[in-house]
Amino acid sequence: MSVLNTEHYNDSHRLFVQAMLSRRHLSEVEAEEVYQKVCDVTERESTDFAIFISQINKLLEELDYSLRRSRNERTGDNYITMINIKQDKMSEIAANYTPTELKYCRELFDAIVNADHENFAVNSMHALRLGQPLKLSQRETQDILDRLVEDGWIAEEDKGVYFLDTRGVAELQGYLREQYGETIKECTICLDVVTMGEYCDLGNCPVRLHKYCADNQFRDAVNPTCPQCSTTWSRANRFGLGL
Repeated sequence: MSVLNTEHYNDSHRLFVQAMLSRRHLSEVEAEEVYQKVCDVTERESTDFAIFISQINKLLEELDYSLRRSRNERTGDNYITMINIKQDKMSEIAANYTPTELKYCRELFDAIVNADHENFAVNSMHALRLGQPLKLSQRETQDILDRLVEDGWIAEEDKGVYFLDTRGVAELQGYLREQYGETIKECTICLDVVTMGEYCDLGNCPVRLHKYCADNQFRDAVNPTCPQCSTTWSRANRFGLGL
């Protein structure tokens, strides 16, 4: 990717983009720390971080890139991820995995998305067995899983399950929506993909909410109700084993 050179795009923008191209995925706290270091190095006064990101995105549009803000579905923490808009499928994973390993990744994501009861997770034994048809040993399969965790595509819970992590959801949204259609849930409040959160008590109501969106939605509600069908909302109704 070549870096744009315009009068509105100064050294602080260039250095920050280079840092994000190298790191790909940072918590917003980490990204702001990088921004402050960039400002120190370039001797430029820092501005509002959200405005700075918006300025970069206007320029990156021409290159089919974007800095996407997303949130960790478990903690609600904000993240910044460098996204290739036109290759929002599995291109970033493909660059670091062999064809056989990439096939395994597809099988793993398929198992996670199609898990029963909207669990959006697979247990570790199931994840290891997925490598057998591809002639991968357990050690080779575990190595792939460990790398996926290290790179932020998936996370492993203490209870022994794997699920999509923040980077995986952010970078693979296009792939997931295209590949799985309505199986992929969308948060009614923020409209982002949701793989863990809260659901409506009414059986045929499609409303699903991130926990942090539900926290905001019902913060002052004495008797919370579904934002779509008005059924009484139980904060105890959870889906997704990652939560």
